[in-house]
Amino acid sequence: MNCMNFKNLSIYFLLLTISVGYAQKSKKQKIFSIAESTVYSDEFLRVFKKNRDIVADENKKSIEEYLELYVNYKLKLKQAYELKYDTIGSYKSELAKYRAQLITPYLSDSEVTLALVKEAYARTKKEINASHILIQLPAKATPADTLKAYQKILEARNKILKGDAFETVAKQYSQDPSVQKNGGSLGYFSTFSMVYPFENAAYTTKVGDVSLPFKTRFGYHIVKVNSVRDSEGELEVAHIMIKEDPKDSINGETKINEIYARVLAGDKFEFLAKRHSEDRSSAINGGKLQKFTRARMVKEFADVSFSLVKLDDISKPFQTPYGWHIVKLLKKHPILSFEEMQNELTQKIEKSPRAAISGESIVNKLKKEYTIVEDKDIKQLFLAQDSLAISKRLEATIFTINGKSSTLKALTSKVNKKSNQPLIKSYDTFLESEVIQYFKDNLEETNQDFAFTMKEYKDGLLLFNILQDKVWKRAEKDSIGLVSFFKNNKEKYKWSKRGDLILASCTEVEKANLVKKYLEEGKSIKEIKTLVNEGARVHVIFTTGTLEEGNQKLPKGFVFESIGVTDVISVADNDFVVVNILNIIPSSLKKIDETRGKVINDYQEYLEQNWIKELKQKYLVKVKKRTLKKLIKQYK
Repeated sequence: MNCMNFKNLSIYFLLLTISVGYAQKSKKQKIFSIAESTVYSDEFLRVFKKNRDIVADENKKSIEEYLELYVNYKLKLKQAYELKYDTIGSYKSELAKYRAQLITPYLSDSEVTLALVKEAYARTKKEINASHILIQLPAKATPADTLKAYQKILEARNKILKGDAFETVAKQYSQDPSVQKNGGSLGYFSTFSMVYPFENAAYTTKVGDVSLPFKTRFGYHIVKVNSVRDSEGELEVAHIMIKEDPKDSINGETKINEIYARVLAGDKFEFLAKRHSEDRSSAINGGKLQKFTRARMVKEFADVSFSLVKLDDISKPFQTPYGWHIVKLLKKHPILSFEEMQNELTQKIEKSPRAAISGESIVNKLKKEYTIVEDKDIKQLFLAQDSLAISKRLEATIFTINGKSSTLKALTSKVNKKSNQPLIKSYDTFLESEVIQYFKDNLEETNQDFAFTMKEYKDGLLLFNILQDKVWKRAEKDSIGLVSFFKNNKEKYKWSKRGDLILASCTEVEKANLVKKYLEEGKSIKEIKTLVNEGARVHVIFTTGTLEEGNQKLPKGFVFESIGVTDVISVADNDFVVVNILNIIPSSLKKIDETRGKVINDYQEYLEQNWIKELKQKYLVKVKKRTLKKLIKQYK
C-alpha cells in the first residue's frame, strides 16, 4: 500500500466529503444513472461546488470533467457493494471503530462545551510561570494512604507560608522525579499543557501565592504562581537548513557558517535559502515556513525563533536534531480572535479529559428527554442483595428507556463486587451508561448530520478496500505485469544528462575568477577556501555531487557540454557560479530499480483506467444530457 496512488485517493475522499446518502429524491433532476441506481443533480452539484471552492484556479475543472470523475467514483462504489465488501469482518470492525470516534462530539452538552471553550480561550492569551510540589498517590489508594498524602502536602505548604523557600521545600517533599534539577519549577505554560485540575489551580492562583492542596491523577499538589505574561502567539519565519551528513565531505556546521557569513555580507536570505537550504519543501519558497506556536516546533528551533525581536532579524547558526539552521523572523501573529480560534479549541476540548464535564451534562439532559420507566420492586431486589432471589429474577426488566428493556442480569454483570461503591451508586452508573448506549445506538435516526457522516466513512472504507484489491496491491504484487508495463513504456523513464561536478557559488566576480583559476590548477576545495575567503568573510560556497540538467542548484538553462571548468556565470546580483564538470553521464534509460516508485504509480493508473473501462462495460451509464446542458450553462 505504500506505493498507492495518493493523488487519486485524495480525489475519492474529496468526493466522499459531500457525497452522502440523500434520501429525499422528490422534485430533483436526474444527472446520471448507473444500471438501476440514479444520481441527482443536487448531490453532484455539492461535489462540484465543494471542489471548485477549495482548489486553486489553475486546477479547477469543468462540469464535464467533474462529472466524469464522479461517474467513475460511483462505478467503483457500485461494484464494491455488489461484491459485498460491506460484509467483510475487517471492514465492519474498522467501521465500528470510526463510528465510536465520530460519536464523541455528540456526547457533550454544547452549552457546557462553549463555556469550556471560552475559558480555554481566555487562558490561551496568558502564560503562567509556576512551580509545584507533588505527593504521589496510587489510583486505588486506601483512605489511610490518601489522608497521609494530604497531610504531607499540607505540611509542605505550611512550611512555605511560614517563610521557607519554595525550592528548598520542594526538594525536601516533592516526589516529582525532576525536582532535584528544577526545584519544582515548570517554566511557562498555557492552557492544555497540564492536566485540567492543575491548569485550574495555576490560572486561579494569584502571582506570588501558593494554592490550597488539590488532587490530580498523579496525587496531591500545591502550586505557586511565579509570574504571568501575555502569550507569544505565532511566528512566521524563514530558515536555511543544512543536514549533518557523515557521508558529506563538507561538514554541516562549516557550511551553515559559510552561509551565515554571506548573510552578514548582505546577500539576500531568500536567495541563499533557495540555493543552499536542504529543507527542499521550504527552500523553493525562500525558506519560508508556515506560522507556528512555540509548542508546535522542536524546542531548540522554537527558542531561537521566539528570541528574535524585530522583523527581519536573523539568528546565528544553531543546531537541532534535524541539522544546522539560520532563522529569519518574517512576521509575528498575536493570539487570534475567539471566533477564529473557536473550532480549534472546541476540538481540543472534545479530545481532552475535561470533556467529561460536558458529558455529565448531556446525560442529565437525555434522562429528562427519554421516557424511563423503572421497576421499583426489581430495583429494591438488587439493592437488598438477596442472592437467591436475584438468581431467580435475572431476566426481569429493571427499567426501560423509550421502551427498550435492560435486565437485572445486565446490571449485576456490571457491578464490581470488589469496589467499595454503594449499590445505589452502581445502579445509577448503570442507568446512565444504558442511557448513553441508547443514544449511541439510535444516533443515525435522530441526527441527520451524523447519519450523513457515517455514510461518508462507510463508502470511503469500501472504496479504499476495493482499490486495494483491484489496483494498489495488484500493482505491487504483479511483478511480471509491472516489468512488462515498464518495458512497453521505457521511453518515459529516462535520466536527463547528468554531471559529476563541483559547483562554486561566489559573492564577487573577482573571487569567482580566482576560484575558476584555482579549479583549473587542480587545487582542492579546502585549499581554494583558504585562498579565496578572507577570515570570517566567506566569498565562496561549494556544492559537490551528481546533478541532472535542470536541477535548481544549477544556473538556469545550464547544460553539460564538456568536461572541465566553465566560465564564470552571473546568476544574480552578488551571485556568480563556476562549475567544474568532472564527468558527463549521457542521457540514458533508467533501470526499473532506479525508478520503481514512479513505475508502480504509473502502473496503478494504468490498472485503474482498465478497471474503469470494464466497469463501464458491465454497468450501463446514462447521462441526462438536458440536465447536463443546464448545469454547463449555469456554471460556464
